[in-house]
Amino acid sequence: MLKSNKHVFWEALVITIFIFGVGILFGIYVEGQRARDISESYLLSEINLLDARILTQLLDFENLNCEEAIEKNIEFADKVYWDAITLEQYEDANSLTNSLANEHKRYDLLRTLLWLNSIKIKERCGEDSFHTVVYLYDYKTEDLDIKGKQIVFSNFLLDLKNEKSNGIILIPIARNLNISSLELLTKNYKINEPSIIIDETLIISDLGDLKDIRTYLK
Repeated sequence: MLKSNKHVFWEALVITIFIFGVGILFGIYVEGQRARDISESYLLSEINLLDARILTQLLDFENLNCEEAIEKNIEFADKVYWDAITLEQYEDANSLTNSLANEHKRYDLLRTLLWLNSIKIKERCGEDSFHTVVYLYDYKTEDLDIKGKQIVFSNFLLDLKNEKSNGIILIPIARNLNISSLELLTKNYKINEPSIIIDETLIISDLGDLKDIRTYLK
């Protein structure tokens, strides 16, 4: 009887280990597929941005319509923003690999380039062409106060984007991933916490000042 019980125990243990192993492999496969989806989306966004940058540079040489350059840039910015929402959802479910974190940094480089491109278009076509709203946040922070603050910021900006639509270009960028170009671009702002920069002029770092954004955009 004792041997029989031991036999049942080992069988159960082997089955448990097998099921656990299959679960781990399946999880890695799913997350790998997510990373491939994000990578493909990034590649398409990168191509679109290069197209937009060429269009902007042509403003220096050809008599092109600023309206077209602005429209293309806004279309691209919207795609990058909604890709960021998808990437965030994937990351919330990601626990086995760091591949999505690497894709996140690539996207932040892309968003930094988008910001630069938007600044150049406004210089060429007029500062009132559209508003840039750059949200600099801490990626994967463990600070509960910062997490709470960033949730409020994110929800506010999502409502603002839905409200203003093509009137603003919303660009969320993680500020703590050691991106040299972003650090150089934001150096003069002296930002040391999650913040929102509107039109490279107005800086919002406190939750109580969010109302100033709507006042400014009026």
